[in-house]
Amino acid sequence: MQKTNVAETVVPRQSNQQAWLVRGLFVLTLCLSAFLLFLIQPQFTKLVLPLLGGAPAIWNTAMVFFQALLLAGYIYAHFLSEKFSLKHQILIHLAIMLMAALALPIAISEHFTSPSENWPTVWLLGLFMVSIGAPFFIISANAPLLQNWFRSSGDPSAADPYFLYAASNIGSMTALFAYPLLIEIQFGLSTQGVLWSGGFALLFGLILICGLLLKKQPLSITSDVQEGLELSPHSKPAVTTYLSWILLGLIPSALLLSVTNKITTDLIAMPLLWVIPLALYLLTFVIAFAQKPWISNRTINLLAPYFLLAAAIYNIIALSVPTILFFLAGNLVCFFVIALYCHSQLVARRPDARYLTRFYIAMSLGGVLGGILVGILAPLVFSDIYEYALLLIVAALLMPQSDNPKAILFNKLLGKKAETALADILLPVLVLVSFGLVRLAKTQLDFGLELVTFGLFTLIIILLVEGIGRPVRFTLGIVFCLFYSGQLGLQGKQRIFHERSFFGVYSVRETVLEDLSGESVRIAKHGTTVHGIQVTSSLEPLSYYHRNSGVGRLFEAYENKGFQPQKIGAIGLGAGTVLCYGQEHQQWTFFEIDPLVERLARNTNIFTYLENCPARAEVIIGDGRLSLQNVPDGTYDLLIADAFSSDAIPLHLLTKEAFEIYGNKVDSKGIILLHISNRFFDLEAAVATTAQITGLHSRIYRYIPTSEQAKNNPHHFLSSWVALSKDRNTLDHLIPLGNPGGKADTPNIWRELANDPDTKVWTDDYSNILSALK
Repeated sequence: MQKTNVAETVVPRQSNQQAWLVRGLFVLTLCLSAFLLFLIQPQFTKLVLPLLGGAPAIWNTAMVFFQALLLAGYIYAHFLSEKFSLKHQILIHLAIMLMAALALPIAISEHFTSPSENWPTVWLLGLFMVSIGAPFFIISANAPLLQNWFRSSGDPSAADPYFLYAASNIGSMTALFAYPLLIEIQFGLSTQGVLWSGGFALLFGLILICGLLLKKQPLSITSDVQEGLELSPHSKPAVTTYLSWILLGLIPSALLLSVTNKITTDLIAMPLLWVIPLALYLLTFVIAFAQKPWISNRTINLLAPYFLLAAAIYNIIALSVPTILFFLAGNLVCFFVIALYCHSQLVARRPDARYLTRFYIAMSLGGVLGGILVGILAPLVFSDIYEYALLLIVAALLMPQSDNPKAILFNKLLGKKAETALADILLPVLVLVSFGLVRLAKTQLDFGLELVTFGLFTLIIILLVEGIGRPVRFTLGIVFCLFYSGQLGLQGKQRIFHERSFFGVYSVRETVLEDLSGESVRIAKHGTTVHGIQVTSSLEPLSYYHRNSGVGRLFEAYENKGFQPQKIGAIGLGAGTVLCYGQEHQQWTFFEIDPLVERLARNTNIFTYLENCPARAEVIIGDGRLSLQNVPDGTYDLLIADAFSSDAIPLHLLTKEAFEIYGNKVDSKGIILLHISNRFFDLEAAVATTAQITGLHSRIYRYIPTSEQAKNNPHHFLSSWVALSKDRNTLDHLIPLGNPGGKADTPNIWRELANDPDTKVWTDDYSNILSALK
C-alpha cells in the first residue's frame, strides 16, 4: 500500500529529550492505569467469593461485568474525543475521576449482603456495579483516551499510538502476577483496598501532569504519514470491518472464560488460577500490538491451525492421562496460540488513528459478547461446556486460506485435482461412519470396532493436516475430533443425568457391575470429581463416606459407645450418602447452595439415600456458612462440613471466622467433622493452625487403602476427615488416638494434626492457598 500523507493540523516535533519525557510519562501512566484496572479484578472478586459459596462461576460473571464496563469506558472515551476539545477532555475526565473516588476504599456495598437464590448472576452483577462500578469505569477509559491524547504530543510515533496499548498490557500482566504471588500473601483484603485507593490518587496526579504537558501543544489532533495500514485515513471502516473486529475480539474472550472455568472447577476458585489464563490473554495483546512484533504474522498464521487441531485432539489423548494438570497445561498453550492469532488479525486490520476509539469499541464489544456467551447464556442454554467446542469450530473457519495447502499424501498419490475431489467427498463420509462406530464401540465395548475406528481416525487426521489452508475441510475435521472426545455430546447410553447450573455441570453415569449380580452402580460427578456413588438396591455408603473412612469410623464409634447425636447439620448435600448413617430419631439438616443438587439427590430414579435411609432430612438452600448464622448457637451435636465445587473446597469454609461459626453452632461437647480430601492441596497444616487459634481440639483420619483393599473395594476412595471439638475429652472418649508411638503421618488411624509454625492462620481477610500446594 502506498504512503498516505494527511495532516489536519501539523503538530511541531519535539526535541528528543522532550519526546522521551512525554512518551515515558504516557507509558508510565497507562501502565499504572492498567495495573490498577487488573488488580481490582481478582482483589474484589476474592472479597465476594464467600457470598456465593466460592463458586468458580463467580469469576466468569465478574469477567462479564469487567468487560461490559470496559466497553462503557471505551464508548465514553470515544464520546469525549468526538465532542470536546483536548483541553475540555482533560478537565471532564479528571472531574469524573474525583467523583469516582467517592466510592473508595474498595468494599462490598451494605445493600448486597444476602445473595439471591433464584438470580445469582443478576444479583452479582448488581453487587459489582454498586461497589466498584464508578472507579473501574473511569480507569477503563484511560487506554483509548490517553492514546488519543498522545496523537497531539508531537512524538514521532504520534500518528500510530497503538504501541501504547501493548505497554498498558504489560501493566495489566504485572498486576495479575503481583496479586497472587505477592500482594495476596503479604496484605489482607482491607489493606489491599487502602493501597488501591492510594494508587488511584497517584494515577489522578499522573493524568493531570500528562494534561499539563499537552496544553503546551496545539489542541487539534494530527494524522501523520502512515504506512502498511489496510484503511486509508480518509475512508471510514466498512460494516464488514467492524464485524471482523467484533468477531476477532469475541473468540479469544470467550475461550478465556471457558478455559478458566475448566481450571477453577477442577482445582480451586482462587486468584492465581484466574490470572494465569488472563495473563496469557493479555500477553497476546502485548505481542500483537508491539511496534516490533515478537512473532511475525506469517509465523503465527503457520502455527495457529496446528495448535487448533491440537486443542481438538488433545482432549482425546488427555482422557487416558491420569493427571488433570497435563490436560490443563495443554489447553492453556493451545488457547494462547489461538488468541494470539485472533489478536494479530485484529492488529493487521487496525484503522488509521483517527478511528482509534471506534476500533477499541468494536474490539471491546466482541469481548463483552464473548463474556455474555460463556458467563451468562451458556449455563442457561447448554447442559455441558459445549461453548468451548463451538468456539474452536468458529476459530477453524477463520484460519488462513492458502493457495498451497499442506497436501502430503493424497496429493502425491492421486494428483491435485483428484486429491481435492476425493478428500472433499471422503472426509464427510469418514466422519459420519467413524461417528457411528465410536458410538457403537463405546456401548458394545467391542475391541474390533475400536480398532477399526482408530484406523479411520488416523486417516481423518491425515486428511485434517492436509486440509490446513482449506478452512471448510479443516473445520469439518475439527468437528469430528470434538465429537470423538465427547465435547459435542457424544456420551453413549451410560449417562442417565446431565444438567448445568450457575455452580457447575453435574452428570450421573450408570454401569453394570461385573460380579454377575445384575445390579448397576451410579456415579455422580461435578466437573471431574465424584460427588456420590450408589449401587442399586443398596444403601451402603461408598466413595469418601464408606465405613472405613473417617466419617464411617466416627459413626461406628457413636454406635459402640452407645451414644448417638440427636441433631446433625451438614454443609453440602451431594447424593445424600452420609444420611445412610442416620437413625430414625435423629434430626438432620443439610445446607446446600445449589438447588440442582437437591433435585438430583431427591430423584429416586438415580439416588435413594434421601428417600430410603432411616433418618429424614431437611434441605436448606443457600450458602452453608451464611445459612448457619441463622441457626441458634449450640443447636447441633454433630456438624459435618463437606462442601466441594468439583475437587475444590471453598476457601471461606476454612477460615478462622468459619471455624468460629462452626464452634458456636455445636454444643459444648459437640463435634465438627471437616472433609479436606484434595488431589492438589494438603490442607492439614492450615486446618491445624486455624483450629488452634479458635480453641478447637483436633485429630485427623486419613484413609489409604492397601492394594488388596483397593482391588476388592474399587468404590472406597482415599479420604481425609478432621474431627474438631471444644472438649478434648469428647474426642478422647469417641475417637482415641491410635498407635501413639507410630509415625506422625500413619494412615487409617485417628491422630493429632501436624502443626506447622510457619503457617499463618487463614481469615476472611487473608489466605495463602499456595502454601498448601502438594
